[in-house]
Amino acid sequence: MRVNGMGVAVTGGAMGIGKAMAERFAAEGARFVAVLDVERDRAQAVAVAVGGIAVECDVGSRPSVAAAIQRVEKDAGPIDLFCSNAGIVGRGGLDLDVSAETWDQVWRVNTLAHVWAAELLIPRMTARGGGWFLQTISAAGLITGPSPVAYTVTKHASLGFAEWLAMNYAEQGIRVACICPTAVDTPMFTAPAAGADDANIKATIGQLMAPEDLAELVVEGLAAETFLILNEDKVLASFRRKADDYDQWLAGQIRRQARMRRGEARQ
Repeated sequence: MRVNGMGVAVTGGAMGIGKAMAERFAAEGARFVAVLDVERDRAQAVAVAVGGIAVECDVGSRPSVAAAIQRVEKDAGPIDLFCSNAGIVGRGGLDLDVSAETWDQVWRVNTLAHVWAAELLIPRMTARGGGWFLQTISAAGLITGPSPVAYTVTKHASLGFAEWLAMNYAEQGIRVACICPTAVDTPMFTAPAAGADDANIKATIGQLMAPEDLAELVVEGLAAETFLILNEDKVLASFRRKADDYDQWLAGQIRRQARMRRGEARQ
């Protein structure tokens, strides 16, 4: 699939991965790029830069998602590629001390937003002959690692939904791709509120990837029509170890988490 000539909408498009994808899709010749974000002014700045449109959207609210889709298709035209990119980590660390409010918010933003977009767009897309969904998930959706519990669980659920969507709507012309990156240089990982710093990230996760480099991989993955778009071979290797010997893989992850809790560098 080539982005050239397609109508594209990107949630969380005001910064980070979403901003990089919006810029890359515009450079690829998208018919339009709609930048959807809860941060209206930042979304407008990106939209101006890429010659697209900005739409305020809180993906944690189904009415807001519905209104944004309606606005894009009314003002710019049919959406051919919808990128459910917005996501949050949520409050809480590597334990179960997570409030009900946080669980609800993270479920809505990280998982239900994908479901709502599909519910709203699939009838329109199938009537037009098909369409694409690009889901920004995480390596945490494939292999459970050093991520907060609500983030980890919702990313697994999002991948399961993407698989279900691909299986059940392929014959109606719906295609699905998932980005499952490791750490990317975005505020989600580098903001002080997240308790992150370069040394800590590199020790526990690895080198941060530039959003622009990930956007390039996305374009390549869409062109190849691959379901999984990965930025690290080690993620696929770990996923395969998990499938080959679940108990051995889990034992290795337990040892890794124990080292992290003791503050030891990644081996």
